[in-house]
Amino acid sequence: MSLAYFARNAAAAERVRAQILRTGFTLFGQRTWKAEEDLVCRLFHPDYFAIQQILYNRTPRAVRARCQKLGLARRRRQWGPLDKQKLRKLYPSTSREEICAAFPDVAWENIQAVARYYGWKRNKKPYKITGVVSLDQVRKRCYEIKWTMRDLDEESRTKRYFQTRGYRSRHPNFKEINRAVKTLGGQMEVRWADEP
Repeated sequence: MSLAYFARNAAAAERVRAQILRTGFTLFGQRTWKAEEDLVCRLFHPDYFAIQQILYNRTPRAVRARCQKLGLARRRRQWGPLDKQKLRKLYPSTSREEICAAFPDVAWENIQAVARYYGWKRNKKPYKITGVVSLDQVRKRCYEIKWTMRDLDEESRTKRYFQTRGYRSRHPNFKEINRAVKTLGGQMEVRWADEP
């Protein structure tokens, strides 16, 4: 490419800038922002409704974008490829505090929104310990094979026992637990304390 090519493009850009200043409109027909409008944004900034009433020819989105450009409102964070890769690795298994420490300028809700947008999910927490050994073993096995309590109820035909009453350790129903154990491919056995 020759120097004349770049000179021709620079001259065209200068002509376009002069035209925008002269007409007050961009090439796409958008109205340019004037100093008076910027002053209104600076004076009434937190109150977007008041700004919208004064600058009625501007859309709410344009007003918010201009306030961000003027430095009045916080700019929207741009997630680059390195940030996305870092979040993708941390999000499934790392604790919430560590993720927030890795992105100190971003709120947890915004981090969750980005993860939802890209389809990243957090690992499911294990089921709570009930104190009944056989019931805890059933729940642990369900977690290992990624079954929900609803799946267990449907497969073992225990109605809604594991979904509703199964986590309560005060009155376990060993008949229902035995049915679930057989469904999961195991068997229940009794061990006496005096046996080795």
